[in-house]
Parts: sequence; C-alpha cells; structure tokens
Amino acid sequence: MSERLKISPEKAKEIQERNKERNLIVQAMKNGSSTVEEISKTTGIEKSQVLRHLIAMRAFGKVQIAGDRDSQVVYSLPQEA
Repeated sequence: MSERLKISPEKAKEIQERNKERNLIVQAMKNGSSTVEEISKTTGIEKSQVLRHLIAMRAFGKVQIAGDRDSQVVYSLPQEA
C-alpha cells in the first residue's frame, strides 16, 4: 500500500492561501466578465497575482477569455452546460 503524501505546513498554508484568493476571484467574476484591473480592485489582490491566478485557472478550465475592453483582456467564468 502506498503512503500518504506528506505536505509541509508551509506548503499547506501556501495552497490554502492560493485557494482562498482563487475563490475571491471567482466570486468577483460571478457578476460578469472582468479585466485583471477590475478583479484586483474588487478583491484587493495585486494585479500581477490576479494575472498569475487567471493563467492557472484558464489552464484548468475555470475561467476563459471573453474578449477585450479598453485594450485589456476580459475574463469570464465558463458557461455551465
């Protein structure tokens, strides 16, 4: 039988914080599509960090690019089927 993978407390805290921030981003986007700047203002998360989260979330299908507005990329939540 395989052993359970052990995660250091530091890594566990990092994962927890990342999930918390991504949940804030999803909540901010429930009112409609948003730019990185808009999400940053709504959540209080730095723009560079919002962008990193959106890139990862897009790779996992959690957000999508919806177009552009004022020369900025607009992200949205995928439509539920």
